[in-house]
Amino acid sequence: MESQVYGIWTQTVAELMSYRYLGCRSVLGADFEARGEMTLRSDMRHQGSLLAAPVAIAMLDTAGIAVDRHWQLALTHIDVHLSGTASGVARLGVLGSMTRQARSQVFTEATFVDVDQPDTVLGFGTADWAVIDSTPSGFEYIDPGHGVEDTGSLPPLASAYDAYPRAGGGLVIDELTPRLGGFVLHHGPILVTLEAAALEVAGAAARVEELSVRIVKAGKQGPFIATATVLSETADVRLVRADLHQGADAVNLIATATVRLGRIR
Repeated sequence: MESQVYGIWTQTVAELMSYRYLGCRSVLGADFEARGEMTLRSDMRHQGSLLAAPVAIAMLDTAGIAVDRHWQLALTHIDVHLSGTASGVARLGVLGSMTRQARSQVFTEATFVDVDQPDTVLGFGTADWAVIDSTPSGFEYIDPGHGVEDTGSLPPLASAYDAYPRAGGGLVIDELTPRLGGFVLHHGPILVTLEAAALEVAGAAARVEELSVRIVKAGKQGPFIATATVLSETADVRLVRADLHQGADAVNLIATATVRLGRIR
């Protein structure tokens, strides 16, 4: 059952939104290294600054091409640190590698760069994974394609991932569908919805500098509700906590995020 729940890259990739919608594409290098690339569309920005969730999803796609062929994994922790607005950057490059392999966990990392100026570092990220089992033979990575065209009027990412504003604040995803993960809610909608909830309470004049997410439980039954609160703020920084829980029970936690946002002046 565990292999069904978490799975590996299977036929569901044809329906899964996470990578296909964004158009993050990866190529395997030597050993556990991989390189990814993603065009930065207008819906991947907030107030002109880069959103962290699509960057994290691109990082996880790059990690996946390297590690999924060896292990069936459950993602547990994601960290993304952005060093600036990425203004003028058209394509994000992801330089991924495995930090360490242990008996029960795998640790990966990535450096984010401007594809057209690869010496320009845009940030850094890490991802931690729990090992479930070895991947059966026959695994093949499926390229998710170029993503949707940037028309300049794309819906917000949270809306594209079936999350919409909830009465009283926060966002809600009504049900689990193959677009969002099939057996369990995929990390793509988790990351996008948590970041959107944090931005909602942070206000318009804020840009995401850091996104840290822990996935503590498999989300199997909608509705999935994301709420956020401001933990602290100064003249320059807001620190926000966002939670995603299953159903109306606020203690039935699926994932929690800490988001650091800088003020836009």
